[in-house]
Amino acid sequence: MTEISRRAALALCLAAPAAAVLSRELSARAVDPLRVTYVASPFNVPLIVMRRRNLLEAALAPHGIAVEWPEITSGAKQVQAMAAGSVDVASVLGGASAILGRANAAPVRVVGAFHRAPRAYQILAMPRGPQRIEDLRGKRIAGPMGTILHQLLAAALAKHGMRLTDVNHVNMDIPAARAALIAGSIDAATLAGNNALVVEQAGGRIIADGEGLIAPTVVVGAADRFIEGRRPVLDTYLTAHRQALAFLRTRPDEALALAAAEQRLSLDDARRMLAWYDFSPTITDADIANLEADQRFMREAGMLTRSIDIARDLIHPMALG
Repeated sequence: MTEISRRAALALCLAAPAAAVLSRELSARAVDPLRVTYVASPFNVPLIVMRRRNLLEAALAPHGIAVEWPEITSGAKQVQAMAAGSVDVASVLGGASAILGRANAAPVRVVGAFHRAPRAYQILAMPRGPQRIEDLRGKRIAGPMGTILHQLLAAALAKHGMRLTDVNHVNMDIPAARAALIAGSIDAATLAGNNALVVEQAGGRIIADGEGLIAPTVVVGAADRFIEGRRPVLDTYLTAHRQALAFLRTRPDEALALAAAEQRLSLDDARRMLAWYDFSPTITDADIANLEADQRFMREAGMLTRSIDIARDLIHPMALG
């Protein structure tokens, strides 16, 4: 039996209590609301379904527990909010942000996987800009540093014998980078999801995506105090997540319609993007290997000064199935 298999077996032993006991525990702890970050972009269909179909509210309202949805899209800020006690669950958290947080003593653990979608992360330019990765040398490239997109740029450059120091990498959030690229004030941008589609619709083109370059695992994070103190509520959240996945699987047209409306996309674009995503919620051995690769990248890039044991220190047993 592998270490991961043993941890999965432990997770089964720590499963939620029977429904009647769960109901009593939920009711007994009906003091604070459940605070879940809402991150719709780039194309987080299960979370959109969960919120728009009120799956959490339906489960928690009978127990007097309200649900709040702060829109915090930055992974670093989600970790900060959990550390400050203002957020319980980071619904869509980049693996790099989770690692950086835990390595810097932030009280965050991974309680599930959200998605894997290397094709959703892209480097784009406008028609008169760079046409190949090799053309990026010395060019001004914008995108968020310390993220999957940062890692994509580094990996793409490395494949062609270059480093990040060979380009002028400007730290910008995704909407600002998209706008700067379309306006012509930068040469290329690292973008994801619907922001990349907007650039394509404006005449831009994809220079590279993450396929074959990176294997990012985006996770669901939770604060230590929430895992330890309100486990039945966390179990209810994870059940709602699985319900949203089941809705996407059994009623894909309705799920896509909700996501397309939320993201202001056509249904055709929504179907195209959905094909890029693996939303399986269980952390696998491959995911742990990908997170370890993320950590190595951050150490090599000087973004991280100490390492953690990903499987032991970051992944909670419940994430393993």
